Amino acid sequence: MLRAASIGLGWWSNELAAAIQAKSSKIAIKSCYSRTAAKREAFAASFGTGTHESLQAVLADPAIDAVILTTPHSKHAEHVIAAARAGKHVFVEKPFTLTAESGRKAAAACAEAGVVLAVGHNRRFCAVTQELKRMAEAGEFGRILHIETNFSAPSATRWNAQHWRASRIESPAGGLAGMGVHMIDLFTILGGRAVRTLANSKRQVLQVDVDDTTSALFDLASGATAYLGTMCAAPFSVTCNVYGTAANAFAHVDADELRVQPLGGALAARPLEHVDTLLAELEEFAEACAGRATFRVTPEEAIHSVAVMQAITASGGAGGRAVNISD
Repeated sequence: MLRAASIGLGWWSNELAAAIQAKSSKIAIKSCYSRTAAKREAFAASFGTGTHESLQAVLADPAIDAVILTTPHSKHAEHVIAAARAGKHVFVEKPFTLTAESGRKAAAACAEAGVVLAVGHNRRFCAVTQELKRMAEAGEFGRILHIETNFSAPSATRWNAQHWRASRIESPAGGLAGMGVHMIDLFTILGGRAVRTLANSKRQVLQVDVDDTTSALFDLASGATAYLGTMCAAPFSVTCNVYGTAANAFAHVDADELRVQPLGGALAARPLEHVDTLLAELEEFAEACAGRATFRVTPEEAIHSVAVMQAITASGGAGGRAVNISD
């Protein structure tokens, strides 16, 4: 059993804890830390954990094997490096960091310390994602020509100026870090790494100074093109459509169904077995820490997603200038 501590307590730390606590035989949260005592006490009461009064105390505790980081994006690199140097395995929520350079430093610290680094791209574990990846690897699409993705939600309409996400540093290009990065990861594993982007990002309706509408076109390493739209002031949507020479596929990524249209054939629904993505990713992290598995999101892939985020922000901020992407 991997003994973890949850660092940075809020909505998402609770979602992760609810997925595993008293449900998994592979990982359990034994303690928690937040700068706010009331948050520590509430989390401990909800999930039956202990508490620590500082991050340093967590990292010094030999009864803790790993940390689960759901801290603000700008703190990820610092916290990952500190945990690695303390010999703790690291699960950190996406985006890994906010710059590729800081991501490389954090990944290097984990490699040097010999600890597992897992970045929480939970939609890599979705039934739809796994089936799309299987189809691509089996050649069922023929040559993939284009991938079209959208991840939108109205979450930013509830932010006020004091919310940590209500910052262009923490939320570059609006919903990109919180939502769009899922889609970057998805089309990267289907069509190869993004090599070039042309983006547009702007604020239309939000009261806080964060963009609410971002769209980006990509050239992928495979030769395919891709599109990403992410709106953080629109109703919930998380979709991926793949277009190939032999078949097309259409999906709501969180659903348990894929619609496939083969060349010359009729559109047909393909039911899929449901996956609890949060449980799956945290248990795979635990198995990796035990040396029994490899976490499927590599540090290099997580760094690439950050580099793509940076390029989208640079392109959108330049008024739609195409930007080459380098990790």
